[in-house]
Amino acid sequence: MIRRIIGLGGTTALAVSAPFVLTAAGAPVTATTTTASCSRLASATNISAAAYADRLVRAWGSGATATANCYASTAVTRTLYGQALPGGIHWRRVSTEGAAGTIYVTYHDDARGGNLTIGVQNVGLRAANGWHAAHTAKFSGEPQAWNAVQWSDNLVRAWGRGDTKWTAYYATPTAAAQLHKVAAKGGAHWTRISTEGAAGTTYVTYRNDVTRHTLVIGVSNIGLSQGDAHAAYTVQYR
Repeated sequence: MIRRIIGLGGTTALAVSAPFVLTAAGAPVTATTTTASCSRLASATNISAAAYADRLVRAWGSGATATANCYASTAVTRTLYGQALPGGIHWRRVSTEGAAGTIYVTYHDDARGGNLTIGVQNVGLRAANGWHAAHTAKFSGEPQAWNAVQWSDNLVRAWGRGDTKWTAYYATPTAAAQLHKVAAKGGAHWTRISTEGAAGTTYVTYRNDVTRHTLVIGVSNIGLSQGDAHAAYTVQYR
């Protein structure tokens, strides 16, 4: 899956150009990047706090931990990596506010909801080399990062109760249409019977306890790790 780079701005989205795999939630990665290894990056001494935060969020979003560690303090990396690694590609900058030498830059996750606010030291207060100036990070309202099986279960439940809004959230338009072709309301009698992975997709199989039909949902592991809202992309009904 290749995604184009989208320019950053007050209302633009962050994107990355290559897929990464989500690590276990809550498994922090320590910021051990040295100042010398940061020197390969573009200078961070005189850029604005918003641009500085953009670079950090983009690096965290793509799973570029060495780069993220250059911009963030150890406390910030623990907060970010404890939430998810990578952070996903759908973070959009929505506001910038200043207070007492720190600029607070807030992003919204357009795929999963919730906000992230990064606190960056103003230019004059940064270390001489400019690194590790992002010293606070706070999440608000960010949903749990589901794994592929949980994601598929949520989709089947939503379809089962006839909830078109959440069916459309968990599935691509094509997959949602396939489910609705089977039935507008799938019912409550689906039992998960197996799970297997192949070529970047997790296939989750369910059996209807009444009709004995089977349903196989394919969830993109890459799409899920990048924060895509519609990670379930294939449906087989037999």
